[in-house]
Amino acid sequence: MTETPRGETPQRNGRDWFAPPAEQPTDITYAGSLPRPAPIAPPSVPIPGTLASPGDVRVWPPPEPEGEGEDRSTQPFPALRTNRQPPPAARPAPPAVPAPTAPAAPPADPVAPPPAAEAPPARKKRTGLLIGGTVLSVVLAVGAPTWFGYGVYQYGRPSDVVHVVQPGQAGVLQHVSWRVSVEKIKDPTGKPDTSDRQWLKVVATRTALDGEGAIRHGAPQITFTDRAGRTWQAEPMKDETPPDAKENKVGTPYRMELVGVVPRSAADEAEVLLRPSTYRDVPDQSAADAVDAAFSSTERADQVLRFRR
Repeated sequence: MTETPRGETPQRNGRDWFAPPAEQPTDITYAGSLPRPAPIAPPSVPIPGTLASPGDVRVWPPPEPEGEGEDRSTQPFPALRTNRQPPPAARPAPPAVPAPTAPAAPPADPVAPPPAAEAPPARKKRTGLLIGGTVLSVVLAVGAPTWFGYGVYQYGRPSDVVHVVQPGQAGVLQHVSWRVSVEKIKDPTGKPDTSDRQWLKVVATRTALDGEGAIRHGAPQITFTDRAGRTWQAEPMKDETPPDAKENKVGTPYRMELVGVVPRSAADEAEVLLRPSTYRDVPDQSAADAVDAAFSSTERADQVLRFRR
């Protein structure tokens, strides 16, 4: 059962609490036209030219009556301090500065003679000294490095000491006796001979004279030379010298063969230059001792045998 908000029980035959009143029609749908809203007047906008702009009214000091007093100027503003300069036209002209005068020349000494002009011989002497100094500087700049390089070359490769050996004789150096023979041969490569060159064969025989000569079994350097000083290299073809110092016997000759080519015009006069090796093969010597001996040795490879023909 439905109760009222106050807890009362409504009448069964009476009107419900939420029911509309009896005088209100049940169909409240409006089928007619809606009424138009009342027009609202737009805000008033002043029309240009119709309103008078308010004017400035002087409040203090009060205006003077018309016709009283002719001077209506106001009090001028005080002058302000500024760094501005007046225009050039309004600036005053600077005072004229007198031009400096040259100092007066000192009075001439009646005792001292006037300076004499430089004599031509003195000028020539000074010019010669300048030229000589320039030439000396150039010579020192160019010649000093050359002289130093030549000194280093001479130290590393000193001038040869040539020992001349007559034909058929033996030359002795470093406890070794050397003999040399030269003969003409054909081209060992099998090519046909030409008219501008000649092959030569050198046979060099070495013989150790003592134990020191036996350990000096290094290969010598052999070249051909003529009277004009030209040289041609000879290449080894065969060497019978034992590679071990223990196998070299004192008094036993060991044969070496070399070949070279020279101009045909020098084939009959070409002589042999033999430069022995300074290598010493000491038996049972350690590698460290061999290196120390090589660096501490003062012997130079400047001894040469020249075999005449």
